[in-house]
Amino acid sequence: MERNSNLECNEMTDKWVDDRLAALAPDTQINGAVWQPNAARAFNRLRERDRGARARRWFLAAAGASAAGVVLLTVPAQQACASCLLPLTEASDFRQSGPPDAPIGCEIYSDYECPACAVLFQETVPKLTEQYVNTGKVRLLHRDLPLPQHRFARLAASYANAAGSLGHYDLVANQLFRTQKIWGADGNVDAQVAQVLAPGVLQQVRKLVQTRPAPDVFANPDHVNQTPSMVIVYKGKRTVIAGVVRFEDLKKYLDELLR
Repeated sequence: MERNSNLECNEMTDKWVDDRLAALAPDTQINGAVWQPNAARAFNRLRERDRGARARRWFLAAAGASAAGVVLLTVPAQQACASCLLPLTEASDFRQSGPPDAPIGCEIYSDYECPACAVLFQETVPKLTEQYVNTGKVRLLHRDLPLPQHRFARLAASYANAAGSLGHYDLVANQLFRTQKIWGADGNVDAQVAQVLAPGVLQQVRKLVQTRPAPDVFANPDHVNQTPSMVIVYKGKRTVIAGVVRFEDLKKYLDELLR
């Protein structure tokens, strides 16, 4: 009975689509042939459009993404796991903070020479850390994505990660973002890092930068092509948010997920 009802519904829908399309341009010719409506194809396109509209409405309601330039894209998880972040046993631990069993993961792709990244790290990340990472709600991971148009971005990332391996990642990363315009103009990353590190530590950082090859910390499993980009990991799904995200909008989104 239910199947017959569905067939009748589909037939009625097909007829309605045929009638509406035929009323639009019944005598139109395409490539010398009289145009004929195709109900099945039109109905499928209507359903696809409806699904896209529902997805857009969900993101707007959940995230409140009113900031200009912010783009959201959901991509399937690479693999089934508790948090879908790098395990804490890897050498990149210094770029991670928050408990490994936090309900939400947040991965940030950034470029130290990117002005928008500096805005995100100076305005949004501190509040995110204080209210969500330190309270156990979010696990944060920094991913380096030096863009080819930025001449000194890879060098800056190498300094930050060398300092990170010695326990000074946040200190150097923040310094690089604060002095971005200076070293971005002359390439003298070392001079800016030297302002926040003790001479002995600085010497170790310099040695690591010179002897350690560009690491695989520049991995990009989400195929992100712009910075900054934030990946929210929740229940096995990875949602990419491209652009600078205001903390107020991010807070609405995270609170909605936590509910």
